Amino acid sequence: MNQTVVLIHGYGFDRRIWSPLEIAFDRFRVVHLSLPGFGSSPEPEPYTIQSLASQYWFQLDTDGVDNIHLVGHSMGGYVCMEMAAQHPDRVLSLALVHSHVFADTEEKKLQRSETMLRIAKEGREFLVRKMIPSLFADPSGLRPLIEVLVDRGMEYDDTAWLYGAQAMRDRKDHAETLKNLEAPVLLIMGEKDNAVPLELAYRQAGISAQTKLHIYQEIGHMAMYENTSRLIVDLLTFYAAL
Repeated sequence: MNQTVVLIHGYGFDRRIWSPLEIAFDRFRVVHLSLPGFGSSPEPEPYTIQSLASQYWFQLDTDGVDNIHLVGHSMGGYVCMEMAAQHPDRVLSLALVHSHVFADTEEKKLQRSETMLRIAKEGREFLVRKMIPSLFADPSGLRPLIEVLVDRGMEYDDTAWLYGAQAMRDRKDHAETLKNLEAPVLLIMGEKDNAVPLELAYRQAGISAQTKLHIYQEIGHMAMYENTSRLIVDLLTFYAAL
């Protein structure tokens, strides 16, 4: 059987964001893991990044999956880092797409708490309509695509948005996890990413000698849509060198 790649999507999306990149994982058995409440996963109870990573490892064990290549977008990358912390010996490679290894700053935690309170009071619509367009460097040129993503975002219950924000707010820092990880690491970052500033991209790239950093010019937080072909090529190149 081919080696297994595990794909974990980001906050506010589901497994379909990986569809444009399908050819990049052609050599692998592909396993999709869904964040609670997003996509096909059931309505969630409150959870932590740590508990979710443990749940994912249990699921992989149940399915007979041993060592894996991890790929995470945004919040999915946070889960990947916790999975790597829990079982570093089982991670063959790690690709973080518009994600980072650091805990939230106090300012960011406050922002997430305010977002959670507003979701609880008003529902998810304000967040969906504000957040998703902001993830693109040039949303004006991608309006039809963004409208579809907004419609999908509205399909997920308020609890998915609320508990996801809470889990991100309370996650641990994983700079040491990255430093100690022996597996090759690919970092894909956007020059105009409002969610993961370039300062964080460069900062985490210096943590491990195993790390390969790509900065995409004129790209925001959604390279799978903003520069699909380059992301495919960079993933294929990364895996070919393993």
